[in-house]
Amino acid sequence: MTAALGDALLRSLAWEHERVEFVHDHASRLSAVIAIHSTVLGPALGGLRMRYYEHGLAEALDDALRLSRAMTLKAAAAGLDLGGGKVVVLDDGLAALRPARLVALAREIERLGGAYITAEDIGTTTADMDLIGEHTTHVVGRGERHGLGGDPSPDTARTVLGAMRAALSVLDGDQHLSGRTVGVVGLGKVGGRLASWLVEAGAHVIAFDAMPGAAEALRSQGVELVDSVDEILVRKLDVFAPCATGGMIDERIGETLRCRVVCGAANNPLTGEAAATVLARRGILYVPDFLANCGGLLHVDSERRGIADKRHLERALTQAYNRTRDVLLEARADGRLPSAVAEEHAWARIDQARVNAVGGKVR
Repeated sequence: MTAALGDALLRSLAWEHERVEFVHDHASRLSAVIAIHSTVLGPALGGLRMRYYEHGLAEALDDALRLSRAMTLKAAAAGLDLGGGKVVVLDDGLAALRPARLVALAREIERLGGAYITAEDIGTTTADMDLIGEHTTHVVGRGERHGLGGDPSPDTARTVLGAMRAALSVLDGDQHLSGRTVGVVGLGKVGGRLASWLVEAGAHVIAFDAMPGAAEALRSQGVELVDSVDEILVRKLDVFAPCATGGMIDERIGETLRCRVVCGAANNPLTGEAAATVLARRGILYVPDFLANCGGLLHVDSERRGIADKRHLERALTQAYNRTRDVLLEARADGRLPSAVAEEHAWARIDQARVNAVGGKVR
């Protein structure tokens, strides 16, 4: 066992993960991690992420642990009866084996008996969820039918956009985006739509994506595309929106960012509390990621519960804006980090559910 893998396993104990499984399927050469962080409030729900991990299994495990814990916080903060989980697949580029790997994963998910519900994430699609759905019922984010399902990424972009407005409202008393400058890193399903909507709202958008040509269509909409992340980091921004993978903002970058708000779609965009402290010291308002990007989870929860009435989802999305603004106002009034306030609220709900269930002590 490598030191990095050992460290990740110790982290799973420190973060009180309920279950961590390594999945290997010889026939399809599948290598994956299933991480279930909590089922206190309900079944663990989280996406199936498929990506290349430069440092192999140890990096994939660390990603699964961090993401599943973030999903616990996201569900609890959103008031949903769900816990947090995640599946990550080590992508080796062998596209021909993809269907077989998804089927193998579906069978593993079915074997868990409903403790974990999967959904689409980075590297997967609604079509992938449809294939998985042929082999397990514990899947959401499938193709739209009977008013349910469909791509959840637009609703993720909606709550990120709303969280930006909430942050600007708290800072300026003005939530409007017109005339603001926003930097977006990552122009995938969520980031690309977010950039487009920001332009429609009158913002000047500076954006970068690591995949050449991935967002050329946005240029014609008025997005200023640049050639590197660094070109965004040195610009003076109202809002910086990390929308790619996590861990982008460490203490060093936090010391040099030239923005007033950090609010994006990426899970775990900060490397830790130290980075959040740096941002706060410099007067940069960080909107906790699990508040900002909860729209996709609200979408798939409606699908899971069979609620086809779009008014239910609209109400939930509106409540997400109000919840984010309330946390930011409370943090400002108390002189605390918004992330600390949001996590406190989420853990309190989980602790109360645990007490109600077993009559024991809080965590």
